[in-house]
Amino acid sequence: QSEPAGPPQPYTFSYDNTDEYGTRIAQEETGDENNNKVGSYSYTDPNGISRTVKYVADAEGFRVTVETNEPGTKTSNPADAQIVSNAATDSYSPSPASSPAKPPSLAVNAAPITIHAVHASPVVHAIHAAPVSYATAHHVTPVIALSHAPLTYTLGRAKSA
Repeated sequence: QSEPAGPPQPYTFSYDNTDEYGTRIAQEETGDENNNKVGSYSYTDPNGISRTVKYVADAEGFRVTVETNEPGTKTSNPADAQIVSNAATDSYSPSPASSPAKPPSLAVNAAPITIHAVHASPVVHAIHAAPVSYATAHHVTPVIALSHAPLTYTLGRAKSA
């Protein structure tokens, strides 16, 4: 077991990266000498869909707030995680189809179809058992991969003298 590394050391880090497709990922965090953490991380895709998570971890526990505009989300507070959503609400209501019915498709000069039955037959391979080892203290059943066949083969244990 290793020795404790000593008291927590204050630190700060951050990064902000946008890739060649326009996806942005960022994170920042600060830790203090009491091992408290404050930070956030975020993701934004090329279409503007985003999520930012802000968090605090200290003597009072872990607290998080999620800000998002992801479709299908709504403001809520599950498991004490505050989710703030400003996603567009669906105001779409489907209306009955108003396009005229299309006439059925017709086959003109259709060619005759010939169907042939295919019958499966088993694949048989000859197997000749051969001892795997000589004069050993233990005997094991050999496992041999023969080929890709629809049948299963099992080799028996070699007879001991």
